[in-house]
Amino acid sequence: MAEWLVVAGVSVLIMATVGLVRQAAFRGHSALLFMMPLAGWRQVQEHWDAYGALALLRVLGVVCLVSGLGLFYVQHQVLAPASPGQVLHGAKDATASAFVRSPEAALLMVQGDGQPLSGRLHGQGLDGPRVTLINGVLSVQQGEGFLPDLSVSVLLGWEADDIEERRTLLIDPLESDGPPVHLSWTPDGRSYPETRIFHDGYRLELALAPLGEGRFSGAIQLVLPDADSSYLVGDFTAHADHLRYRNGKVDLTFDHPDTLAYVARQQLLTQYPDGAVARIQVENVNLRRADGEGRVQARVELGDGTVERRRMALEESAVGWAVVPGSMESRVLDQGGERAAPAPSGGGGDAAPADPERRLPAFTALAGYAGQSVTVIAEDGERTRGLLSRVADDRLWLRLTLGAGEAEITLREPRLRAVRLADGTRLSWPRAGEGTAAPAETPAPAPAAPATPVPAGDHAGLVGRRVTVTLANGDRHTGLLRAADDRRVTLAVPMGSGSMEYFFQITEIDSIKEVE
Repeated sequence: MAEWLVVAGVSVLIMATVGLVRQAAFRGHSALLFMMPLAGWRQVQEHWDAYGALALLRVLGVVCLVSGLGLFYVQHQVLAPASPGQVLHGAKDATASAFVRSPEAALLMVQGDGQPLSGRLHGQGLDGPRVTLINGVLSVQQGEGFLPDLSVSVLLGWEADDIEERRTLLIDPLESDGPPVHLSWTPDGRSYPETRIFHDGYRLELALAPLGEGRFSGAIQLVLPDADSSYLVGDFTAHADHLRYRNGKVDLTFDHPDTLAYVARQQLLTQYPDGAVARIQVENVNLRRADGEGRVQARVELGDGTVERRRMALEESAVGWAVVPGSMESRVLDQGGERAAPAPSGGGGDAAPADPERRLPAFTALAGYAGQSVTVIAEDGERTRGLLSRVADDRLWLRLTLGAGEAEITLREPRLRAVRLADGTRLSWPRAGEGTAAPAETPAPAPAAPATPVPAGDHAGLVGRRVTVTLANGDRHTGLLRAADDRRVTLAVPMGSGSMEYFFQITEIDSIKEVE
């Protein structure tokens, strides 16, 4: 409305002025008088029949212009603080209040020293606050919403990754070079917090020490020069992420990208043997709160130098965020262990090979590793990762995870070079045309298979162990022996993220060997 009044007023004022000037020129009067405000008023009175209508139109234009400018000022200046949003208050000339240096504040600091973090912010007491150190800002927050109800933030400029030893900070109320301190609270009936900024006039004693895994132990004494005598005192544990904790455990129901990253990291750790993962870096998190869905992309670095990229989908359930079964996608970016394998041929003797290599007596011996996650290396260097399903005389079957489903592919033995297990062990076998080199290495597998065939009627002692069951028709199945009696045995074979149970009659079994 204000803009339209301004435009209309200017337009009418210009048209009326041009009309007066033309009328004056037509009658031989001075046109300059109408270019200046009120200068031509006498001339209008003397010749009202010629200038009266245009003069009134000019006055109307002035009224519209002044009204529009006044309304514009009211809308954008007077009413601006009432619009939704965060309100900031602060001044660089703040001085210490009487409370900062009072005996009452000193007594509160002494009583809270060495105790769990407590205090009073904007006239409200703290109850179980959480402390974070993110992007160089130490924040003490209270409230379950995405925006905290109460918070104090100290802009330290200390990056969490750079803190390798204990750090301390002492600020006297008379100092003016301390870090800014933000005190935020949400007024009753409002959805957005207000913030007051203190540049000086406060008292601060802070100590931080790294605990590892993105955690820090700390102690703080903070007294602010506000009218509500706000203060903080006590010991705390700060986290370098936005995770929420309940009873010492991560709250999986909190909708935040850091929650999804935590769930994905925990899921990835279950995909590898203990100690195999050197580092997991979450590269991207896509959270869709409205749909209760998300996707995470992570980079996994193994101890042998192998680098993989994993993608997975997550969904929100009654117990919190969880990985969607079957959504895991994997891609090998760098096969570090394979490059390190030729190194021992130099004869240096000082550096051990990155991956142990096991020589199998034949290609069909891979059947003993059915159900395990492996990486198949082809002759041309191409690598395919999946679940080893079964092995025949001249080929193997690999089960791959594609999106939310699975697919099984066949790889022929003549095109393959080796198979690498999840723990980094490289499996090879005699190849056609290797000449006399193969017999020299053939005896090596003998110590790797210490287990001896167990008669079908004497296998109760293997329950709970990983075994290979060889049937009379030559088929082999490897898994966990769940149960055994005089009639049959129960074998649990890994399948994806779960397992499938097989039942074999005693009369069908040729031998049972324990797998080490």
